[in-house]
Amino acid sequence: MKKTLLAATIAITSAFSVQAELIQHTDQIAEVKFTGSTYELGKHVGNVGHQQIMAGIERFDSMLGVMLEGMDLDNLKETFDKNDVYGQLKIHSPDSAEYIAGLSDALNLEPNYLLALGMSDEAVFESQRSGGLGFLEESEKKAEAPAKCTVMGKTNGKGKAIGLANFDYMGINEEGLMVINHTDLEGNTKLIQTWIGLIPYGGVTAGGHPLLMNTMSDEGTARQHDNGPILAKGLIPSYKMSWDVYNAKTPDQVKDVFDAGAPTTYFSYLILDANGKVSNVENGYKDSTRWGAADSMVHSNHSNFVHHDFIEGDFGGQTLLRKEHGETLLATMDMETEFKDVLPTMQHKPLYKGRGGAVSTVTTTFWKVDGKNVDMSIYTDANHPVVTIKNY
Repeated sequence: MKKTLLAATIAITSAFSVQAELIQHTDQIAEVKFTGSTYELGKHVGNVGHQQIMAGIERFDSMLGVMLEGMDLDNLKETFDKNDVYGQLKIHSPDSAEYIAGLSDALNLEPNYLLALGMSDEAVFESQRSGGLGFLEESEKKAEAPAKCTVMGKTNGKGKAIGLANFDYMGINEEGLMVINHTDLEGNTKLIQTWIGLIPYGGVTAGGHPLLMNTMSDEGTARQHDNGPILAKGLIPSYKMSWDVYNAKTPDQVKDVFDAGAPTTYFSYLILDANGKVSNVENGYKDSTRWGAADSMVHSNHSNFVHHDFIEGDFGGQTLLRKEHGETLLATMDMETEFKDVLPTMQHKPLYKGRGGAVSTVTTTFWKVDGKNVDMSIYTDANHPVVTIKNY
């Protein structure tokens, strides 16, 4: 077995009622259970995950050079410093800035260095703009295009909901997966799927609503066509949207995060309300928030609300075709559907990217909701068991 964060579960209780538990479910997935402030959470993640985080940073730095010759974290950090990204984050998202501060202190790495990794979509778009690998799926780069995520959800409005997502990203993300199970000082619990504690990509909000995250490769490409800035003073760091959404108690509060202003990159979330609808929030170039709700919904890497003429064929990892296949799959699902019923389809093309290459289907995640109680089950590959983490 590969070296893991810890070989066994540890539990810590301090005089200040900070409680921490690290569960190494497999050599790929760890769960960090923590009760305390957000700063303390970041510091704890940085301490217990130090070895895995530093190894992941090294792999990410090497991958940047593959995406675009000469690009690395040091260069990206200089751009983040120039545009005062962490300073802007402290203004617009104090909670996520506290988390980054805790990580920074534990790892002895500057906040903008960590954000240059945590805000990885900005690196992808910078590479794309400069002629390297990106979301465009040009024929000679098809195999390496980094984003092919597909998410879907359904609710009956009577206390039940189900969700399903493939997180497709860089192959380096197959190791170092951490699920943050955080109970804050007010007693609210949220689950956040992350890579090495720095790249959040879905989970469960403090209000008990599954969040299914996706990137908006079409909106970033529209910005590129308009020669708009990727990082600039005055733009809201995207880490706000990556983090603050998990503190939401209602779907509308997720939308409030998106309404804050023009961001550095573009995301979409499906929010599953077992007693209501499936809501979809997106942000778009230059500064727009889109919102809709239905009993069921699918999202791939393009907008559900606005169509761009350049979206066709292989764009965004065949985003149009994946949405079509997702809708076909979702139509077969109901509140009695089990993970084993849908996993085979999620593990085949066009929804599946594969394993072990430059780009990978890192995880397939299944949410089962009963009221506010959520079971989140995570599959990586045939050599590892499904890991189920609960918010109750």
